[in-house]
Amino acid sequence: MCHPTCITTRAWGGFVLVVALIAAPSGVRAQVFIATSPRSDIAVGPLFVAATAPVDFSAPVQISVAWNVVSGDSRRPYADTLALLWPTEIAGPTTPGTADPALVNYVESRGFTSTGAGRLALRVRSQSQLGLPTPADDLPATASYVTFVRRDAPPQAGTGALVWIPPTAALGDARSVLNLTFPVRGMIGPKPATWIEDVFWGRRNALTLSWGDVGSIAFYPLYHEHRDRILPLAREYSRLIVSFPDAGHLRIESIEPPAAARRGSRLREATETVSLPLNTVDAVPQSLNIQYAYYRGVYAWRPILISLGLLVLGNLAGLFMISGRLVTLVRARLRLSGRARSHESATLTPERLAQLRPGESTYGDVIRLFGPPSELRHRVGDNGRRTLVYRSTRRDPQRGLRVGPLATVRHWDIERYEANIELEGERVHDVSVRVRRLRASSPD
Repeated sequence: MCHPTCITTRAWGGFVLVVALIAAPSGVRAQVFIATSPRSDIAVGPLFVAATAPVDFSAPVQISVAWNVVSGDSRRPYADTLALLWPTEIAGPTTPGTADPALVNYVESRGFTSTGAGRLALRVRSQSQLGLPTPADDLPATASYVTFVRRDAPPQAGTGALVWIPPTAALGDARSVLNLTFPVRGMIGPKPATWIEDVFWGRRNALTLSWGDVGSIAFYPLYHEHRDRILPLAREYSRLIVSFPDAGHLRIESIEPPAAARRGSRLREATETVSLPLNTVDAVPQSLNIQYAYYRGVYAWRPILISLGLLVLGNLAGLFMISGRLVTLVRARLRLSGRARSHESATLTPERLAQLRPGESTYGDVIRLFGPPSELRHRVGDNGRRTLVYRSTRRDPQRGLRVGPLATVRHWDIERYEANIELEGERVHDVSVRVRRLRASSPD
């Protein structure tokens, strides 16, 4: 039993087509062999690799591969099986049926472990219908696929898939294009960002669709085994295409390379597409990288609301900073007409100080008249002498213009009193008062 293969690889979803022969004796179906005769006259063309990025980034990405083969020798039509190596996980089958057991055995015999298998619907479309919403025709034959991981490799090595595409009459027909559609996981990842960027913009995604890239190094043995059978691209029109539904809520941040074109879809309403023409001359990996995000509502409210919140907080902080100075200014320059003095008046008046009689008044009399002292001083080695210090201030506003109950203040006359009451034991020995007068623009 023979199975020619064609292998595809990617960075996040590209592929390479390879042709090979896999033979296994009928009595030993668990063992397979690889033929060594390539077809140098076969090329792939045209080729369209399309991905649809879902609004829910956790949902699978729908991949559509449309292609055909071009033979340089018309006397040798291509009628062999193709194999497609896709370096991400195929999420599920698209048609009922079990995969070809020989495909699963082939993968596991090369150091990989199968994690899923099934069948994929194979369709064909006339080249004259390309670019039209006309549905493709289902073919009786279906493709087998198997998903696998590298045995003994770490989980971050990723999951790959191998698809066997059976020969059909349309393969090699210049009037037709084959189509294979399947869902895959692992093509969308979060864009690396700081926590401030995540709070401000939310999660941003990165999607890469590639052609000719092996992807994970864990899949390189399969690529290396068939490297002499890689089908090159024919010099025909070929493209990578990424479609974004719900274009009204889409924000695309960057597209690489700059040669990629962004425009509204000409086939689907409210859909935006990014496409990149493939270089069909140089056999080098080609990638289309897009960083994007979907948002809810009519506008992207998160950056607007956060900016508005920061603006309000900034204004409140500024108001808080100037409010103290504003209160001080109002207190210094405006007074009610009925208030003659400030709330704080001098308590060390001459009348009250006259009630203290040196040699007669006691410490208790001082506390009763003036309360606890502002300061207490002791003289070292002075037989118990101490000095009680009292301070007091009187503020008198000098009014100017009056408007109703309010009056402006031209300036403030301020008197600061300091009384030193010297005690000898428990008796008042001496009383002295110092008065400082000044004119100021505020009571403080």
